[in-house]
Amino acid sequence: MNLISGWQRLAGNRRLFTLCLLLFIVSTLLSTWIFLPVDALQRRLLQEVSQQTGLEIQGRNASMLFPPGLGLDLSIYSTTPGLNDLELTDLQVTPVWHSLFTADKRLNLTAILATGHIVVDVAQSGTIDSKFNDIALAPLQKADLPYRLSGKITGQLTGENLSENMEGRGDFSFYVVDTQIAGLEKIGLPASVFAGVLRLEGRFDQRRFSLEKVVLKEGSLDLSGGGNVLVGETAEQTRLNLNVRLHPTATTPDSLLELMSLTGMQPTVDGSYLLRIGGTLAKPMIR
Repeated sequence: MNLISGWQRLAGNRRLFTLCLLLFIVSTLLSTWIFLPVDALQRRLLQEVSQQTGLEIQGRNASMLFPPGLGLDLSIYSTTPGLNDLELTDLQVTPVWHSLFTADKRLNLTAILATGHIVVDVAQSGTIDSKFNDIALAPLQKADLPYRLSGKITGQLTGENLSENMEGRGDFSFYVVDTQIAGLEKIGLPASVFAGVLRLEGRFDQRRFSLEKVVLKEGSLDLSGGGNVLVGETAEQTRLNLNVRLHPTATTPDSLLELMSLTGMQPTVDGSYLLRIGGTLAKPMIR
């Protein structure tokens, strides 16, 4: 099971939320009076999270927080080819205290990931509000991944009614600075291309992702566009319907211009190239 479906199962899991809240409250009281080992709390909590989400995880350096909460370092082992394990340091999990008096109880998680910071607010109803800042992309990918994207990503994602079956909806926006694309020598381009700043905004409703704004600028090639992605169970079942406009710049590699020419693409009046991308994620079709 991948990380995304694991977090989807975490949101909306009433049993897990109830357990977390009880553990925080009871353990705080007990640790005050009988010095309950915090490692026992960590093991119980991680065991429940693993069972309910399907994620393979390991915790270290557990400590109690005040106001009541749990601090630890956490490894989430990757089951996705090409991606490294996620190493969350200084993870702090605390209840949102005023939500304890409502029907929709919430947990707050903060952590350091790949030199950046993440903040996630997860509700019992299946609502997620997440923000991330300056997370380095390169450490998240294996060195032998055919194509690699480096840079630092900042953004946010919100969703509601999330579930394992991708029945929820929400929106997202992020940007990546110092974007670098590596591995392009396989298609006759320079081994690494500086792509500048990438900005992406959109919405999702169940399995349909609408990319409302895709902009790449200040690099070797300017790009703008949007479209829809229908997410399937596999890359072969994920459908693409994208419109992308490429704007060559003074630093665009000659090899890229030659490649576009070989594909039969012709520039428009302003010198840009319009691409319509269909097919599947496994076998995209450019026309």
